[in-house]
Amino acid sequence: MEPKLWNQFEKALKKRVGSVSYQRWLSQLKLEKLLPDKVVLTCPNRFVLDWIRLKYYKDIITTLKLVMGKEFSVEFLVSESNSKKETSPPRQLSLPGTERYLTGLPFVNREYTFNNFVVGPSNHLAYASALAVSERKPRIYNPLFFYSSEGLGKTHLSSAMGQKIFYENPDIKVFYTTAEWFTHEMIQALRKNRILEFKEKYRRQCDVLVIEDIQFLQGKEKTQEEIFYTLDTLIQMDKQVVLTANLNPREINNLKENLKSRMGSGLVVDIKPPDYETKKNIILRKGAEENVKISEEVADYIARTIKSNIRDLKSAVIQLIANASLLGEKIDLKLAKETLKGFVQKRMVDVTDIQKFISYHFKVTPDQLQSRSRSRAISYPRQVAYYFCRKYTDRTLTDIGKYFNRNHSSVLRALNNFEIALRTNRGVRDALNYLTQKFEETYF
Repeated sequence: MEPKLWNQFEKALKKRVGSVSYQRWLSQLKLEKLLPDKVVLTCPNRFVLDWIRLKYYKDIITTLKLVMGKEFSVEFLVSESNSKKETSPPRQLSLPGTERYLTGLPFVNREYTFNNFVVGPSNHLAYASALAVSERKPRIYNPLFFYSSEGLGKTHLSSAMGQKIFYENPDIKVFYTTAEWFTHEMIQALRKNRILEFKEKYRRQCDVLVIEDIQFLQGKEKTQEEIFYTLDTLIQMDKQVVLTANLNPREINNLKENLKSRMGSGLVVDIKPPDYETKKNIILRKGAEENVKISEEVADYIARTIKSNIRDLKSAVIQLIANASLLGEKIDLKLAKETLKGFVQKRMVDVTDIQKFISYHFKVTPDQLQSRSRSRAISYPRQVAYYFCRKYTDRTLTDIGKYFNRNHSSVLRALNNFEIALRTNRGVRDALNYLTQKFEETYF
């Protein structure tokens, strides 16, 4: 397969499964061989191979057909350079049945370390607490819970913690996983009548447990129950627990109250979007890592243009460096502007913009939205405003509540009621679709 076609395949696959799933799993695929009716792909280890085959096989087949114009079968292999490594596990692996979860920490991105994490006002507390957990005992922050929007450093810090503990403490067993994989494991254990082994592994054979993407547990009551007892057992035994999600644990819908309480009983840290200076430092650091000098002028332009997250910031820098190399041009402001056309962000909106929009369309005043009135004529527009604030801003429920003279619980309860109405009332759905269209036309 020509490099151009492989690049097309990668882009199409990323678009199909989403950037998070692609980066975590499918970016590790390498093209080994292209036969008339078969594509051979390699994975870095058996763990990744099993997961891709289980979760993404159909996506890969469909994308290949789309790009190549015909159907191919797919064979997965473990790359030879890594298959030898898997046969000789490190000395840490002493407990039967745990090798897969300790060897190389399969979910960890090895590039994410404390040394290359750029610290700023938005993430200083998260960095300091992660470092403290990696270096100290007794467990002063347990559980440690990070939450933020996508691409702001949760995975970087959890990976850095996992690796630091893993490599500096050979007697400590580190289990690093995701809520999705934990659920999959539990289901498989139940099907194979091995649930006791599953419980033993996570509750007794584990010294440090890191679970990413806790929001995946929404509505999964059996898994929630199992994780609650696992966390409770580990914390009582003075074993460290680290969790990440896209929301504060108390704001995640469809989670049992006892689990929310347990997850929030330690240190809960909100990682905010980086400020201008931090973004600029990230850009300059990324350039240095790629052995490319980026001028202050170019770094300033990128920092002011990319307003979404750190992941997009680094992606923009990589794209800029690639364009300069491929086109044989120097990295200057002109090339940066041309490169970043696809990264230009939509206009940012805040709660006050949403209040004005809702007031106009529902013929109420911002003061009425902020009042204590519970009449349907006021409470319904207020619920829609909450929904838009949650969707279009980075504000927490507590922050949103302050704009409406409400507390966190009141906003959460109103959102839950509104989401029920969306699922059961077509009129509410149609009205919301109309308002969404008008809102995006106005602000985006």
